Amino acid sequence: MSIFLTELFNQFGTYGPIFLIIISMNLLWNKDNLFFYYIIGVFSDAIINLIAKGYIQQPRPSEDITQFNLALMHGKRFLFKDGLPYDIFGMPSGHVQSCFFSTTFIYLSLKKNNTLYLYLITSLLISMQRVIYNYHTLLQVIVGSIIGTIIGYCFYILARGKITGRITEKPDDYGPI
Repeated sequence: MSIFLTELFNQFGTYGPIFLIIISMNLLWNKDNLFFYYIIGVFSDAIINLIAKGYIQQPRPSEDITQFNLALMHGKRFLFKDGLPYDIFGMPSGHVQSCFFSTTFIYLSLKKNNTLYLYLITSLLISMQRVIYNYHTLLQVIVGSIIGTIIGYCFYILARGKITGRITEKPDDYGPI
């Protein structure tokens, strides 16, 4: 049973951000403007994460520092682990950044405490998994959560600025056509 729970925790931490994105898309489906800005925000959040990782270039705690420096010298950012490309940079945590982006955007959009609690618990469990499994340091997780929260807030403000009242037809001014 313990092995099952361990594997479940690992899978939850790995795929949790995707789970939150799918739930968020479902919650925002009928809110066209918020849905649009959420989708643009998800992609922007991922791009900002890649740029930050490439700029900071801090290794993951599981990386052998000698191997890390060799990879950097030879211009390799991705290594293969378990047959999949694996980013050697860990700062900031992309999983955590994505989770806190979704948590912030959804809470500000819907203002529902139950949804906030679900998202926060999910985000915190994913943050714990990233540290426990040595994918990130505590600092990398904290920085990811701060950046994700800021980006989520900014995209919500953008979306809110574009939300207008009821659109009505302009009254006729009887001017020439």
